[in-house]
Amino acid sequence: MGSARATLVRFLLLASIVAGFAAHLAAGEKDCYDERDMIMSICIESIKKQGFYTPPTPDCRREVKKVDVPCICRVLTASDERTVSPVKLVILAHECHIELPVGSKCGSKQLSMRADILLA
Repeated sequence: MGSARATLVRFLLLASIVAGFAAHLAAGEKDCYDERDMIMSICIESIKKQGFYTPPTPDCRREVKKVDVPCICRVLTASDERTVSPVKLVILAHECHIELPVGSKCGSKQLSMRADILLA
């Protein structure tokens, strides 16, 4: 009886650990809100909603290459889009040699073509 109880306790412990990992994954992917805020600050001249696209500064390029741009695109909110352009963010990523898959979303925009086609 004691051995069966110990086995049950081990099983329940293992199940709760697995459930905890599953809940963490279900709660969302990588948290990149800090990265988003940093890129919105450092690269604002390139991605601001108003005006034409401006090539990124060296500091902006360096930071964009360090972050997870697809994640930033996924967490870009309607509120963010009042000040930044998702289209310009995609162009910025392309200029930094970060390609986003066709069909993915950046904020409210769905990528229906490659960024190099957008630039042509």
